[in-house]
Amino acid sequence: MGRRRRNKPNQTGRNPTSRFARLDHSLLNSPAYRALSLAARALLVELTMLENGENNGSLYLSIRDAAGRLGMSDLSAISSAFNELQDLGFIEVTEEASFHVKAADKSRARCWRLTWLAGPGRKGPTMAFMECQPEPGTKAHTRMERGLRALKAYRKDRDSGRLPVVDSDTLDEN
Repeated sequence: MGRRRRNKPNQTGRNPTSRFARLDHSLLNSPAYRALSLAARALLVELTMLENGENNGSLYLSIRDAAGRLGMSDLSAISSAFNELQDLGFIEVTEEASFHVKAADKSRARCWRLTWLAGPGRKGPTMAFMECQPEPGTKAHTRMERGLRALKAYRKDRDSGRLPVVDSDTLDEN
């Protein structure tokens, strides 16, 4: 038997066997992210996992495959999640689905691009989600307002030193 490779960084400090999905705080704190449903947030993570640093704009994911990855059986909920992500500017379609199979073509799902990352041949990210907000009176707008209020309360408590975990009686003092 050969030697097993250890999960150690190389000379440049990078780990060749481990990857991560990068979601910046600017994205996570944006009003558009706060407006997303849970299914759309989970789908955003799955799409981010498909990106490897060089293939943004070539992220192929169908509704059925997304449902399988998320462990959901409701295809209409997944379709709604894709629509939410598009409407709020997190993803863009780079190539429409083509399910007609000819001799030279393969059947393909839609191809996506994450807007907060640079794509091939592009100068940089568009960050379209930073300008998007849901329409007032919608469930998404209510989710956004509730999430932004919670973030504001958290920051206020953090800045004043009153975090719930610090004030808890369940922690024993050492």
